[in-house]
Amino acid sequence: MRTGSHGGVAVVGGAGFLGSALARSLEGPDVHLYTRSRPVLASGSLPAELDTVSTVVWAVSQVNPQVAEERPDLVAEDEHHLLSFLRALDDHGLSPRTVLLSSGGTVYGNHGAPFAETTPTRPASAYGRAKVRLEQVLADHAACPTVVRVANAYGPGQPAGPGQGVLAHWLRAVAAGRPVTVFGDLGTARDYVAVQDVVAALLRLHQHTGALPVVNVGSGRATTLGELLDVVRDVTGTPDLAVRHEPARGFDVPATWLDVGLAREVLGWEPRTSLRSGVAATWEWLAASVAR
Repeated sequence: MRTGSHGGVAVVGGAGFLGSALARSLEGPDVHLYTRSRPVLASGSLPAELDTVSTVVWAVSQVNPQVAEERPDLVAEDEHHLLSFLRALDDHGLSPRTVLLSSGGTVYGNHGAPFAETTPTRPASAYGRAKVRLEQVLADHAACPTVVRVANAYGPGQPAGPGQGVLAHWLRAVAAGRPVTVFGDLGTARDYVAVQDVVAALLRLHQHTGALPVVNVGSGRATTLGELLDVVRDVTGTPDLAVRHEPARGFDVPATWLDVGLAREVLGWEPRTSLRSGVAATWEWLAASVAR
């Protein structure tokens, strides 16, 4: 059995936004990526290389906030996939640190921000409730569990999924010459964390040998939609950017941001990417993608 920082890394969901960003930062024969076309669990069997792995990052999911509201069957499938994997690890006598990427923006609920890891989870949306259930599955069945509650991650490579990824949607709208859509009040506040900062935290976690059941990863500050809009206008050079206002959606909450002091204290990690530089890098990536 292997635990701690002396083995390889497995990324389950290696084709997704966060999983692929983590995969790009890792090199060598001890890095193993699993996707839909190369599943980590096939007919109840695990790949032999998992015996050399000390950290598994579970970055796979079929749902986002909108899908979770509309497709409870996919929420149940996500839970079943994680539970089946953890049981297979136990059956094979393997005990890597298993890192679940959860949602720092939805599991804590509507009130009390900034949220620390000790804040009670009171999710107000189907997505938040789904993430809390996955966290419980991990805590109940993983030999060495760590939940990473990620704030609103953004950056190069982020897709514009339904109901998620405001910057991905806004920047694509700017690139196409369309108005950006704002749901709810411009005072709605979120914690936006650059994908490279999330990856840095995960790499620190892989090297960490002690127990760490839950850790927040975010920018540690609140940014309103109005402030974010100002950054987008500045970075894209569109001061007269048109805005289309829509009512708030049922799964939106007024304000969420994270206290990231534990990650700083235990992992020696802190967010290093300013919002403007992170948005600029995302805009440059998108512009290059459109040009190809």
